[in-house]
Amino acid sequence: MHKRVPIKRILIAIDFSDASREAFYAGISLAATLNAETWVLHASEPIRAFDFAKKRYVETAETIERVEEGVHRRLDELYAEGGLEAVDRRKVHLVVRGATRAAQEILDTAKAKDVDLIVMGSSQDGGFDSPMGSTAERVARRAHCSVFCVRARATA
Repeated sequence: MHKRVPIKRILIAIDFSDASREAFYAGISLAATLNAETWVLHASEPIRAFDFAKKRYVETAETIERVEEGVHRRLDELYAEGGLEAVDRRKVHLVVRGATRAAQEILDTAKAKDVDLIVMGSSQDGGFDSPMGSTAERVARRAHCSVFCVRARATA
């Protein structure tokens, strides 16, 4: 007899590439079906502004807020384009992080939120045959939970 693994907490990693948009649609649909708590993670290069007084780049609340607003707008577009307006967004939380290593940020966030499943896009470039490996490969190899990798649809 097989033991069911309940999926109650899902992390969807998104960078707005074609593959990650498909992962967003798949992850949100799955979360709605399972009534799962969901986090959408957008990890981008560190969000910084130049502070002339300190003569260095610093993360500021204003730059982080602007990026979060932009991510919210783009997610609203994805909800509309994917026909997901009816999804209960009260169980969907946005996490925006400045990260130089996306795979590590995905792993850290998944662990911190104690998710049961990571949903992310996987590009057809590179992948398991590439010498450095892809972000999806690094996450799949090191995650504490299952990872669902979604490819972008082929365009004709």
